[in-house]
Amino acid sequence: MRIEIKLLPLKDNAILPFNYNYEVYTQIVEKVSSIEPGLTKMLSSPHGYWTFSRIIVRKRRVLPEKGIEILSDDVSLYVSSYNEEIIRAIAEAVEKSPEFKIGDVTFLVGDIKAIRVKDIGRENVFSTLSPIVVRTVKFENGKLRHWDLYPHDDLFMDRLRKVMFLRYNEIMGHLPEDKEFKIEVLKFKPTRLMVGDSYIRGSLMVFRYIGSEEIARFGYENGFGEKTRFGFGMVKLID
Repeated sequence: MRIEIKLLPLKDNAILPFNYNYEVYTQIVEKVSSIEPGLTKMLSSPHGYWTFSRIIVRKRRVLPEKGIEILSDDVSLYVSSYNEEIIRAIAEAVEKSPEFKIGDVTFLVGDIKAIRVKDIGRENVFSTLSPIVVRTVKFENGKLRHWDLYPHDDLFMDRLRKVMFLRYNEIMGHLPEDKEFKIEVLKFKPTRLMVGDSYIRGSLMVFRYIGSEEIARFGYENGFGEKTRFGFGMVKLID
């Protein structure tokens, strides 16, 4: 299930900072916790029970040293989860507490609407609404460090497969019956975003997915890859 949240900036030509994922995440969790504290654990889980998109600014101007100048009357934030209780709680929470503060910009929630979930099959073309994060660990100078992978890296597909199996098992309570899938990257753009106090690299892409319908639906609803609760891995289906 997914929803679109329309956000209205309270001043003209507001400038949205490039790095806002953590602010959106913490404010949504705080709002939901105030009305449904029992959902806080799921919303905060590293297994990723939900995901959200980049803030979609349809008319804009990019200011390289500042951020994105908003030239439209509103912007859109999409939120998705297989769990209808999570989506219902987020919708109710942001309606009850409709103010978002992102950088120096204050937004008010203008509208919330449900988005029809499209049919997902064994072969789909997806486009990312937020970057897909796939990571591994490497030893460097005697220490373990996280290493972000891009689609051209040899380990990318193997690690993505393991991450999706792990998340599916933790959230659904069992492994998918059909475990085989692959992706063919049609377009790709690397990104780097500050989340909290660290940078995370991800991949914006258009890709053809072939294989397990269970994993395809899971990825569509909860996000592909890692860190989905911080606004990574959300996709839309291209007809």
